[in-house]
Amino acid sequence: MVAGEEAVQPAGASRREQILACALELFRKQGYDRTSLREISERLGISKSGLYHHFEAKDDLITSLVGPVLDRVQGIATSPPAPTATYDDLKAFLAAFIDTFIDNCEVLSLLASDVGVRNHARVSQRLTAANDAIYLHLIGPDPDLAAKVRASQVLIGLQGAIVRYAVGDPAVVRDVCLETALAALSS
Repeated sequence: MVAGEEAVQPAGASRREQILACALELFRKQGYDRTSLREISERLGISKSGLYHHFEAKDDLITSLVGPVLDRVQGIATSPPAPTATYDDLKAFLAAFIDTFIDNCEVLSLLASDVGVRNHARVSQRLTAANDAIYLHLIGPDPDLAAKVRASQVLIGLQGAIVRYAVGDPAVVRDVCLETALAALSS
């Protein structure tokens, strides 16, 4: 363990969950590329072989952190795309999307701020596929330029607002994000 650092061990969490929580904290603080498995194991007070028992490589850590969020986004984006969607469908889609981001705002923050994570071989393709599915859902297969710009502004704005403010009052952030996104996409 590093001097002055306490071992990160959330009460009741499995060792695997503890490792993921510690990795997420260090990745967000130092960056994915600048965090070593040694640092994670030292922070947790376990040996590197103990860490390797749960994760064979740092790649496995990042995909275990990001994968479930991308799976959830892909699942949400499988509902009917924009041309067949009603206002209520769009509202339900955006609410589910916003809730997913709020529930996973630390992982979202990592994705938003760390180029190494976004460009990671096992993350990049999945992230692109998830983004493509979201855009298809919001604006359909052949959108005009104005629809593309609105959708981009909405998605970038949602991400920024959630990363920055969701820790304050998630319900307020959710409601404002939903209201703003619906207004922008309905114009």
